[in-house]
Amino acid sequence: MIRKRLYFLGRLGVIALVLALTLPLMTAQAGTADAQTVTVTPTVNLRIRSGPGTNFAQVGLIPAGATVPALGRNEASNWVFIEYDGTRGWVAAWYTNIGGSLASVPVTSEEGVASPAQDTGVRATTTVNLRIRRGPGTNFEFIALAPQGSVLPVLSRTADSSWLYIDRNGTRGWVAGWYTNVAGDLNAVPVAGSDQPTTPTTPSQPSPQPPAQGGVTATTAVNLNMRQGPGTNHPVLGWVPVGERVAVLGRNADNSWIFGEYNGKQGWMAGWYLNVSGDLNSVPVTSGGAPTQPVAPPPSGGTGGFALGGQVQGMYHPDLMRSAGMTWAKYQHKWTPGQDPSVVAGMINEAHAHGFRVLISVTGPLYPSSIDFNSYTEFLRGVALLGADAIEVWNEMNLNREWPSGQVNPASYVNNMLAPAYAKIKAANPNTLVIAGALAPTGVNIGNDIMSDDRYLAGMRDAGAARYMDCLGVHHNAGATSPDATTGHPAAPGGGHYSWYFDPTFNLYAGTFPNTPLCYTELGYLSGDGYGAIPANFSWARDTSVSEHAQWLGRAVQKLRQSGRVRLAIIFNVDFTHWSDDPQAGYAILRPDGSCPACGPLANAVR
Repeated sequence: MIRKRLYFLGRLGVIALVLALTLPLMTAQAGTADAQTVTVTPTVNLRIRSGPGTNFAQVGLIPAGATVPALGRNEASNWVFIEYDGTRGWVAAWYTNIGGSLASVPVTSEEGVASPAQDTGVRATTTVNLRIRRGPGTNFEFIALAPQGSVLPVLSRTADSSWLYIDRNGTRGWVAGWYTNVAGDLNAVPVAGSDQPTTPTTPSQPSPQPPAQGGVTATTAVNLNMRQGPGTNHPVLGWVPVGERVAVLGRNADNSWIFGEYNGKQGWMAGWYLNVSGDLNSVPVTSGGAPTQPVAPPPSGGTGGFALGGQVQGMYHPDLMRSAGMTWAKYQHKWTPGQDPSVVAGMINEAHAHGFRVLISVTGPLYPSSIDFNSYTEFLRGVALLGADAIEVWNEMNLNREWPSGQVNPASYVNNMLAPAYAKIKAANPNTLVIAGALAPTGVNIGNDIMSDDRYLAGMRDAGAARYMDCLGVHHNAGATSPDATTGHPAAPGGGHYSWYFDPTFNLYAGTFPNTPLCYTELGYLSGDGYGAIPANFSWARDTSVSEHAQWLGRAVQKLRQSGRVRLAIIFNVDFTHWSDDPQAGYAILRPDGSCPACGPLANAVR
């Protein structure tokens, strides 16, 4: 997803969202009251931040419906300075109703509230392809990748300097300091917590220990990549969690790399991150029989007909995926200009090594100011050369969250991105399936910032998009009713926008492009069972049980397969663990108790 990730705008593109987005804009311009009478009323449970932007730390929360005075605003009037329950800070104006004229409220400074982490002048250069995480530890969610050689500004650190809080092209998060070379005085960098969630994702359960071979075993000191060859230039096959034991089967001549087996998989691991038990010199020097070329795609689950897959962060549950009838895996990658396509090689080879075909969905940074189309399409060419079975060309480009503000335009997407991407991908690998980026299901139209998906689809059609894709991407994951329902959604009981319902969404996309196959690159139902209360922005799913989640997924896939129009359906998601205001874990088919109620219905749907 990411990823993709699930995005609020993309899911709530209906009447409720129309109100949340348009009412603040209208009321901010219509009032005549003076500054003392201007009020702010959140339409959702809203974060209070230390500064006017989502990159500032959360300092409090104001509940939906609470009314407080507007004490100040930024120059753009899209952030308002307020006080609630003794906490002063900034709230996003587009999630509020404004009482009075916001223009009459003075533009103000940050009122002494702490600013976000600042550039300290210290730089960390990555010595490997390094994961950026939401918190300082390997048990926190992986959110982006910093390729080897990346130079990262260090904004803060943990007390022992083992983890560094950095910024990479607008993405802020934590990296392991021991995989970097630091230039500058690290002790001068402030010790601070993350402005990301501080609760780690649930770590995977320890796997059964493999039997020792020849009396020599090794225990991982970190979450450790397993590679196809003895070196960081070799593709990643998988990973071994910290504290797990592996059977040592071989080594290279200087013992810097060890060939071992873990959980039935064999590969190479960096010896300096292993604690070896036994005489390593008694283990033979070997090539390990590990392939040094990219893993060939599996012979089954081809790109023709109908196929089922799941979005993953790694191939951690291949057997569960197979039990659900899946033959594809989807990864979402956030591209940055100049990035080498090799950053996704591990994803492709990992999926192929487990017998799955792989879809790489390539999107960009959130709220981009511009897009280097040539750099992006060259990146896709490289991904095709690496053997990706399918590539999705961007994501939800009808929102200014994903596309430059003021430039949302279907003809621009087709002419500047989709058409050249198609030509380059097919020149590199004619067998790669090219999927047009799925749109955010929404009925909102705000200038050239946000466009309803029906309007955007028509624009794509008129721009000749059908000539530049093998498949049209579709998202449907705001469901809280059966795929057979056309009314009764909790967010709009009397009917409401088509995007709440399965059949009307299918009919729109299939009807707009009658001769183009559909690829559902996100298909999901949200259930909070096992997690607790559903976040306020997703309250429409509060009554969806995990049993309904399972049965509706199965029924939706059955209908897609039987339609004869759908080439690929990707379940969002297999095993995500993130649960907060973006409750991705509630969509996962792997539930907190380790069960998979949806696996049976999904498998039955593709038989």
